[in-house]
Amino acid sequence: MLKDNYRKTIYTVEIEVARPAKDVFAHVLDLPRWWPEEFVGEPIHPGSEFVFRIGDSHYSTNKVIEFLPNERVAWITTGSRRSSDDFDLTGTKMIFALTPKGGRTVLTYTYEGVVLEQEYDRLVQICDLCIKEMFYDFISSFSTSIEVAKPAHAVFERITGDVAKWWGFQDLAGSSTKLGDEFIVNHPGAHYSKQRLVEVVPDKRVVWLVTESNLSWLKDPEEWNGTKMIFDLTGNGQGTLLHFTHWGLTPDKESFARCSEGWNMIIKDYLFRYITNGIPHFL
Repeated sequence: MLKDNYRKTIYTVEIEVARPAKDVFAHVLDLPRWWPEEFVGEPIHPGSEFVFRIGDSHYSTNKVIEFLPNERVAWITTGSRRSSDDFDLTGTKMIFALTPKGGRTVLTYTYEGVVLEQEYDRLVQICDLCIKEMFYDFISSFSTSIEVAKPAHAVFERITGDVAKWWGFQDLAGSSTKLGDEFIVNHPGAHYSKQRLVEVVPDKRVVWLVTESNLSWLKDPEEWNGTKMIFDLTGNGQGTLLHFTHWGLTPDKESFARCSEGWNMIIKDYLFRYITNGIPHFL
């Protein structure tokens, strides 16, 4: 029986992305990298269980109940609590369905469960934000990978130790090693950006948030503001796989083509050589 201020609801949001279903499915499963709450648990697979948290204010336990590779995945909330008002969404289902469309894929997300009467509009806003912005940006943002014959800690140290030696700008000031550090890249007449380290997991992950930017060759010089540079490291026994994402650098951005070309050169050439043999871009 529903509580007086609860209502059952089904809300669906849909997006179309220029990726095959296999790629979209893999990105959906990669919840730690795009879901707005902290993800704790094992990788998503049939019957897997995991937790979403927002600090100490909210948590939910969840279990995968449907898993059709490249077609559909769903989980059900098995327990939850929001400390501010004890709202409980237990029994709610989150459903992702994929439909191929040529070389593209339509992703349909459905929230099927309960919501507080006065929070339906907020639920709609959150669902739209998660799928139309956070997931879309995650799957559409520029990304590239390199594999190097070095352990993860050595790769981590190269990325964070001296950015100027591999990014390709000598005019760089600040620090880039620990959480909260900030550094500025200033190439007069072409590029200015200020980055803050907002996530640092030694030997595994580094995230820079662009807090200020001025790319003078763009119609909107501040187009990079709010985007993130994400470095994910995975040891594979023979070395380390480095996956780089410029989150928010999507095909609809004016800078996408030029910056994608630049990042490919920086990551696959400058950074690869610096990690592999210690040769900085600027000698």
